Amino acid sequence: MITLQNVTRKFGSFTAVDNLSITVSKGEVLGFLGPNGAGKTTTMRMISGFLMPSAGEITVCGYDTVKDPVEVKKHIGYMPEVASSYNDMTVLSFLSFIAQARGLFGSEEEKAVARVVDTISLNNVLYQPIETLSKGYKRRVGLAQALVHDPDVLILDEPTEGLDPNQKRDIRTLIRRLRENKAIIISTHVLEEVEAMCSRAVIIDKGKIVLDDTPRALLSLSDTHQTLFFLIPDYQKERAETIFNEMPQIVLTDVHQESEDAFLFTMQPRERESATADIVEALRRQDVKILDMFVEKGRLEEVFYAFTSSDRNIKENAK
Repeated sequence: MITLQNVTRKFGSFTAVDNLSITVSKGEVLGFLGPNGAGKTTTMRMISGFLMPSAGEITVCGYDTVKDPVEVKKHIGYMPEVASSYNDMTVLSFLSFIAQARGLFGSEEEKAVARVVDTISLNNVLYQPIETLSKGYKRRVGLAQALVHDPDVLILDEPTEGLDPNQKRDIRTLIRRLRENKAIIISTHVLEEVEAMCSRAVIIDKGKIVLDDTPRALLSLSDTHQTLFFLIPDYQKERAETIFNEMPQIVLTDVHQESEDAFLFTMQPRERESATADIVEALRRQDVKILDMFVEKGRLEEVFYAFTSSDRNIKENAK
């Protein structure tokens, strides 16, 4: 539904987006990540038809953003990071205005507004001026205006910023439901949202793609991926330590007293595969009690930093 082929965007001598190629299909939720100035907003503005590429081609639902910008905009719902609105309007009057701007009138307008009001849970503030709303509710109104015409493509810039945990959960649930019939791009600095909502993640830096994979695959690049933690009774510390040191598939990296009667063992597998089952079996054979255990899945912030900062150790090792 969204295709970028060798897209470049220059501002004078500065290259904001550099030969970028991405395809987003129906049913995908793409997390679009990168440090400030990486080219994320420029790319989203080009997809939306607000900026023209300096080179390359962008199509949305089969329409070229340069040749058919009006048709492209009909298929897109866009929520910018700072969503524009008329603060003196009520939520209802603003959404009705947006529906009309999208070509919906009469009963179609009423149905469309009623649908998004119910979907985004805006009934409680429907008649309030937008300027009186909390930041969280203003974000909801921004999302509602992007959805009012039921677009095929959604582009959301920081959709959960300012929302409380319950509101974030509602938006995540909504996006998972919407993905069945839409292609969705989400730009966010809140990396936990990528794990919670996205089926795929693209990280760009200096206008170029440095990673493109599932969130689970990106987590596997983290230094802490598959780190193992075992909590063992204090009276079995020495026996457990001997077992761990004799296992060739792991490296014991830390042992410390977690509480009065327990020690926490931290270890890394020598290979990328998990050694959990082998460790549990070895402890069971020696009658060592496991009070608790945990396997670290990895941290996206580690991967993000490694691929977008001057420290490129993980990147070089991954090549």
